[in-house]
Amino acid sequence: MSFKIGGRLAILIISASSLIIVLINLGLAGQKKIARQEVRLTPSRQFQLFQKMLAFERSWKGKGISEVTIAILYEKNYELSRWTKEDFVAAISPETTIEGVPVRLVEFSVEEKAAWVDVLSQQKINFLYLTPLRPATVNSQIKGLLSLCRQFKVATFTGEVSYVDLGVAIGLGVENDTPHIFVNLRAAREQGLDLSARLLRMTSIR
Repeated sequence: MSFKIGGRLAILIISASSLIIVLINLGLAGQKKIARQEVRLTPSRQFQLFQKMLAFERSWKGKGISEVTIAILYEKNYELSRWTKEDFVAAISPETTIEGVPVRLVEFSVEEKAAWVDVLSQQKINFLYLTPLRPATVNSQIKGLLSLCRQFKVATFTGEVSYVDLGVAIGLGVENDTPHIFVNLRAAREQGLDLSARLLRMTSIR
C-alpha cells in the first residue's frame, strides 16, 4: 500500500517535472521565434547597404548635386528612436561619400511637425531616413509624412522593414541571415526613385 502511494507520488513528481521541462522548452522556442522576428541591421550596416544600393539608383545622379542630403526623422521621447538616430549619425564621418559625393545630414523630430514642410522643401533633402517610432506615432503621423515626401520627391528608407508596407520606399533588413533590401515599388516611384532592373532583381518587392 505504501509502495503504491509512493509510486503515485513518484509519478506525479515525474509528470510535474516533465511539464516544467515542456514549458521551459516552449518558452525558449518562443524566445527564439521572437528573436528571429526582431533581427535588425545596425544603423551602421544599414548605411553601408544604402550606399551600395545608391550605385544602382539613377535619379539623383543626373541632378549634378554637390552633396547628398539625408534627413533623419526621430522621436525625441522614445529612447530606441534617439539611440538609432545617434548611431546612424555616428556611422557617417565628415569624409563619408556616396559615389564620390559628400554626405550632409539634417536631423528633425516627429514632435516638430510644424517644421516638416520647411525641412523637406527648403533643405534640398534627397533622402529621408526613418528611425523606429512608437506604434501610436506611426499610426498617427506616418501617412502625413509620406504624403509630403511624395509631394517634394524625397525618397524614404528605414531599418524598420514593416514600414515598407505602410509606404516607405526602401527597407534595409535581414533575410535568411543576410542583409537584404525590401522595396515598395509604387512608393519608390512616387517619391522619385529610379531603381535599375539589376537592383530590383536583388531585392524583395512589396
